[in-house]
Amino acid sequence: MLEENGRLLKVTREAMGLSYAEVEDATKVREFYLQKLEEGNLAELPGRIYAIGFVESYAKFLGLDTAPFVADVKEYYAGLSADTGFETYISGKKVVQTVTEGGTPEQWHEAKNKAATRLTDRNAKAENANRLRASAYSNVAMGRPLRTRNRSFGKRFLWILLGSLVVVLLLMLYLLQDNPQLPGFMGGNNPPPVADNEVAAAPVTVIVTAGDEEVWLGYKADGGENKQVTLAPGLSQGLVADEHLYLRFNKATKTRVEYNGEVLEDFSGGYDIWNINFYPDDYAGYADQPTE
Repeated sequence: MLEENGRLLKVTREAMGLSYAEVEDATKVREFYLQKLEEGNLAELPGRIYAIGFVESYAKFLGLDTAPFVADVKEYYAGLSADTGFETYISGKKVVQTVTEGGTPEQWHEAKNKAATRLTDRNAKAENANRLRASAYSNVAMGRPLRTRNRSFGKRFLWILLGSLVVVLLLMLYLLQDNPQLPGFMGGNNPPPVADNEVAAAPVTVIVTAGDEEVWLGYKADGGENKQVTLAPGLSQGLVADEHLYLRFNKATKTRVEYNGEVLEDFSGGYDIWNINFYPDDYAGYADQPTE
C-alpha cells in the first residue's frame, strides 16, 4: 500500500508537469521527503507526526483525497510500534540485567515496573514534543507566525512587564520632585529644626521667608556645624552670626531674603539653587556654587 500510494503521488505530480522544487516551494516540504513519500519509504522521515503532515500537504496540493494517504501512514507506524513493543525493551534491558545479577523474581518485577514507569514518562514527553514540532511545522507551512509558548505564559509576561513599567514610572516621578534633603555637606539626613520667626540683632542678621511654596535651606554660622531647615509656605527662619554666615537655599524666585534690614531681590538669573556668604559689612552671592 505504501508503494502504491507513493507511485500515485509521483504519477500525479509528473502529469501536472511539476518539479520537486515547485512542490517544495508550495508545500514547504523538502524535496528529500517528497522523494521518500513517492518511494513509500517512511523510515527516512523524522517521525509519525511529520510523516502525516508531509503526506497530507503533498496530497492536498496535488488535488488528491488525503484520507487514504494518512491512513496508510498511520497503519505503517502502528505496525512499527507493535514490532518494537515494551516487552522487548524490558527483556533486553532491565529484567535480563536483574537476572544476571542474581536478583529474585520480586526484584525482576520491581525492575520491570520501574522501567515501565520511565518508559511511559519518556513516551509522554516524546509525544508532547512531537505535537509541538508538528504544530510549528503546520504554522510555518501555512504562513502563520511560529508560536513556541502558550498564551498563559504570554499573559503573565505582559502583566510583569506592565507592573515593572508602573514601578519605574512612580520612581521617576519621585526623583523628579524637589529633593527635601540638601546635599550631605550641608548636614546629612538629620531632621530639620522648626522654623523660627524671631531673631536677635547681630553683626550678621538674615531672615529667610518662604513664598507660596515650601523651601529648603542649609546654613553654617561662624565656622560651626552645618544645619538645615524646611520652611513651609509663608514661614520665616532667622539666622545670625558674628563674622560669617553661609546660606544655601532652593526655589530662589519663591524665597525672600532680608540681610541686616535690607531685602535682597536679585534672584532673577534663573538658577534654582543659590549660595550666599554674608559678612558684617557686605555679602557675596553664587548661583549653583557651594562656595563658602
